[in-house]
Amino acid sequence: VKLEGILKEMDIIDKPERIYNIDEKGCRLCVHHQQKVLAQKGSRRVHFIGNEHGKNVTIVSCGNALGVAIPPVILFKGKRMKQEWKDALPPGSDAFMTTKGSIAVSTFCSWLEHFAKYKVAGPCLLIFDGAKCHLEYSIVEKAAEFDITLYCLPSNTTHELQPMDKAVFRPFEYYWNEEVLKYLSVHRVSLLQNKDLE
Repeated sequence: VKLEGILKEMDIIDKPERIYNIDEKGCRLCVHHQQKVLAQKGSRRVHFIGNEHGKNVTIVSCGNALGVAIPPVILFKGKRMKQEWKDALPPGSDAFMTTKGSIAVSTFCSWLEHFAKYKVAGPCLLIFDGAKCHLEYSIVEKAAEFDITLYCLPSNTTHELQPMDKAVFRPFEYYWNEEVLKYLSVHRVSLLQNKDLE
């Protein structure tokens, strides 16, 4: 009911191109669960050995209600960005460094600037989860600067209400894991590097 009221107030209830959803997904750069392994007939207890503690990157994804995606942003853990990491990304994508490798207030503000380059002109609604870092005043100010109205999903409901979780990241995680396993097998390494994210 509250969301419907906002959509009517903004006069975008019948304009799905102006309704966006953002979410983030942590992705491991190594194998993190038991995989099937080809072995000699009769072999017992054959395992694929992966890193116990792998490195992660975070993918920040956004799209509108028509299914049009904004180029993603990749968050790397660390302090210094290497240009080769950005060069390997799809066109329009960007990458930021963060101390924990996940989104923070300053990162979210930078992401809003990235988003503003690709969203449709004029007012739009951005739906997101209730993570504490997303609720800072500086984020609200930055959003207003770009004619973006923020709508925070209620706490503890994002597993049911977050469209990106259900429609995008659930299948993405399956294919990500398959591609990571394939890459590690072909290149005979145990961990992807940031530069390998092409």
